[in-house]
Amino acid sequence: MEQEIDLALADRSQLLQHIARLEKDNAKLRKINKALIYRVESGMADNGNSFTIFQVSAELEKRIQERTHALERAMNELKTSNIALEEARLAAEQANNRLGVAVDTIADGFAQWDQHDRLVRFNQRFVELQPALRRHVRSGMQFAEYLDHLADSGSALEALGQVDCWREQRIQLHRDSSGSYLEALSDGRYLRISERQTADGGRVAIYTDISEIKRQEQRLRQQDQAAHRQLLEATVNSLRQGIAVFDHHSLLLAWNHRFCELAGLSPAILRVGQALPASAEIPLLCPVNGSYEVETVSGLVLEIESCPMPNAGFVITCSDVTARKRDELALRESESKLRLITDALPALISYVDKDQIYRFTNKGYEDWFGLPVQEINGRTLREVLGPALYDPRQHFVERALAGVSSVFELKMPAPKRSVEYAQAAFIPHIGEDGVVHGFYALIQDITQTRRAEQVLTQAKQELELRVTARTSELRRANSRLQEAIVAAEEANRSKTRFFAAASHDLLQPLNAARLFVASLAEREARGENMRLVQHAASSLEAVDDLINTLLELSRIDAGAIEVECSHFHIDQLLRQLSIEFSPLVAERGLSLRSHLCGAVVYSDWVLLSRILRNFLSNALRYSEHGRLLLAARRTTEGVLVGVWDQGQGIPADKLAQVFEEFQRLPEHRAMCSKGLGLGLAIVKRLATRLQHRLEVRSQHGRGSFFGIVLPYGEQAAASAMPRQQEGISTVLPSELQGLTILLIDNEPAILAGMTTLLSGWGCLPLAATGLDEARALLGQLSRPPDVILADYHLDHGASGPQVILALCHQLQLKIPAAIITADRSPEVAAEVAGEGWSLLSKPVRPARLRALIGHLGKLALQQRDS
Repeated sequence: MEQEIDLALADRSQLLQHIARLEKDNAKLRKINKALIYRVESGMADNGNSFTIFQVSAELEKRIQERTHALERAMNELKTSNIALEEARLAAEQANNRLGVAVDTIADGFAQWDQHDRLVRFNQRFVELQPALRRHVRSGMQFAEYLDHLADSGSALEALGQVDCWREQRIQLHRDSSGSYLEALSDGRYLRISERQTADGGRVAIYTDISEIKRQEQRLRQQDQAAHRQLLEATVNSLRQGIAVFDHHSLLLAWNHRFCELAGLSPAILRVGQALPASAEIPLLCPVNGSYEVETVSGLVLEIESCPMPNAGFVITCSDVTARKRDELALRESESKLRLITDALPALISYVDKDQIYRFTNKGYEDWFGLPVQEINGRTLREVLGPALYDPRQHFVERALAGVSSVFELKMPAPKRSVEYAQAAFIPHIGEDGVVHGFYALIQDITQTRRAEQVLTQAKQELELRVTARTSELRRANSRLQEAIVAAEEANRSKTRFFAAASHDLLQPLNAARLFVASLAEREARGENMRLVQHAASSLEAVDDLINTLLELSRIDAGAIEVECSHFHIDQLLRQLSIEFSPLVAERGLSLRSHLCGAVVYSDWVLLSRILRNFLSNALRYSEHGRLLLAARRTTEGVLVGVWDQGQGIPADKLAQVFEEFQRLPEHRAMCSKGLGLGLAIVKRLATRLQHRLEVRSQHGRGSFFGIVLPYGEQAAASAMPRQQEGISTVLPSELQGLTILLIDNEPAILAGMTTLLSGWGCLPLAATGLDEARALLGQLSRPPDVILADYHLDHGASGPQVILALCHQLQLKIPAAIITADRSPEVAAEVAGEGWSLLSKPVRPARLRALIGHLGKLALQQRDS
């Protein structure tokens, strides 16, 4: 507000100066105008320039009017400025009044000094805090005068006796105006003075009475000191040592309770500044730095230590060492008993310290050397043994002093000739701090043992001669046994090769037969012919199941099935099996219920699904009514998963037979003619391969339970559905119409069956037995075939993948292809997967073959479109 008033005053002054200049110019113009009019009027008769003079007069009149208008505008501006100045003055007075009210309402003292250190404004609190200055404080008072009055009144405590120093310090603090400082008053009060510099170079100071805060600080400090003193007293009194402090005249200054107990004194008779009573059981010897022991009348042994203090006094500490003294006495007695025992032992025992000095020897050791104990203990090993005996032992001595035990044998060329051989043991003595303090030496006579060993060595040599002869005989027998083992292994390999070849040879004609039957079934056969076809297909299906089951058993027994365990939710597998078997269960007039538990298991998804499908198939096959339960529940051993049924059940004495090959109970055979008795045998082998435990419970006539115990898995690592088998998609006949399919197989019957079946589906099959025939067929085609189906094993050592690659190279086109083979080895599967082809196992199921061709046909169509 003051700045606005100053600006208004400056504008008003400039405006007044401008008006004064305009009035002065206006007066000059009027004089000139008047002179010109006079000259015109007086010289009109004589001069002919009257018109010119008139023009000049008119011009002058115009300028006078302009100046007059300018003067009027300036007067208006001056009037406006005066009004603004009056408003600013009123606002300044109002702001000043408000500032005064605000200053008076401040709880602390307030004082404002201008740039010349004159007191400009202060409030009533400023005077109340310094009552001695009540008559002297006024506006306009200099800061130095204020300090003089404060010093003369005696209010400033620090100014007493050193006014000049205090005055200089206060002036310096006043000039800095960068913080706050304390002012101690003589009446016990404290003022915190906070000063700040204003924009015009002045000072503003706030005076705060902090006397109560200082008093609280003092009380807290005293309480803290009292607490520390009590803590120190409690600490000293809690010590197990007696402590007493004396001055240089041996007068008591302080003590603790333990000192009174050890001295046999009552705390009530002790006084500060008095000497120790004569009745004290602690003799006060010369107060020098040292320690001594005394025995009191009550039988206590005290260790007293005296330490001088810097002020010529001293401190004594009393420790009860009665127990230690008793322990030392007991130790000496124990040592005496130990020596009695070691002297009676038939061995040489000694203890050597870290400096290789004897510290203890038993009587046997002393008798062996023929020296008294005084000439052994306290001397070094080298001095007692001599170089001839010490040098061979030096390595073991150094190992023992390094903390390593050693056991070794030595000969004793010593005075006692009866001791010829000895066994020495050097055992290090390691303290609680891990430092080796020495070692124990134990030397035992093994002369008789050595002589007995010599006799045993001679007997051993004779025995070795006998063993050598017997070993030759065993070696010959072992050679014959090894030849028998090799022959057995070769027979086993031959059996494996024969079984693989037989399985392949069986599957080849079976595959052709199924193809022919499938072709016949898709034709319009009716009546008796259709029933005959269905019976033939059912028989072939049974043969297929038997061969596949036998193959699976052989693969399990040979360890060819790989186990790929993973963490997954068992509920997902149970839901999938429930959906899969629900139609079959409903068709049999039964009901299927599932019970889920939300557990995560660790197993192989595919192998476990085979086990559970077998359980469900058996329960469905041998149940005539009731319901089936597929459930999982948590147990302490793992997750128990299985199938409960309400069928005929199994007698208790026949439970073990159901897991054997080709075993079917008579009552089960009567209920269902199907089945080979191999399903549960596969289950047992798969469970063994998975290392899972099977559980079987049954009540004859009421039902059975087949289950398996699975280990718990990790929730965080559980996957969605690992290793699911691909489903068979349904393919419409229209999707196969017109597809050109190149068939490659070395069996003419299979080619004929495939050709018949594919022709019935509307395809254009081309049959070839090898690469040459396939190339000849390609030369007759106007465009490449859509799909290639090839057997893996062909004639003359060729393979299906080789032929497919050669044809694709010839055509410069990657044709969708599939390998159809009876070889189920993992090597074949890996080779086919590496080329990106599909794999179909023989004997071929028509539905799966149709789905495969439909899938490959779609790929061929996409290639043509691209």
